Amino acid sequence: MAEIQLKNLRHSYYPNPKTDEDYALKSVDLTWEEGLAYALLGPSGSGKTTMLNILSGLLTASEGQVLFDGRDVTALEARDRNIAQVFQFPVIYETMTVGENLAFPLKT
Repeated sequence: MAEIQLKNLRHSYYPNPKTDEDYALKSVDLTWEEGLAYALLGPSGSGKTTMLNILSGLLTASEGQVLFDGRDVTALEARDRNIAQVFQFPVIYETMTVGENLAFPLKT
């Protein structure tokens, strides 16, 4: 794994965004340190999938940079990033608490 750093990253699906509301992913400055585990949580429409698609190279950010171990990979194709993304249909078990739902995949 590598350190992943997002610098002034934001994205709009509009060709000429004019206001903050035009952005699916608001400005993000974030560092994920190598060797640690992180969870990306948020409500529907908050930009989680957009951010993951930018990290994996499936989508090019409107603004900002993506760095892996300090190397700018913002313009690299997905195949050149040495990172993978697995898509999963979210399943929420109504009989479990939020914590139990989050921990469930770790037990199987």
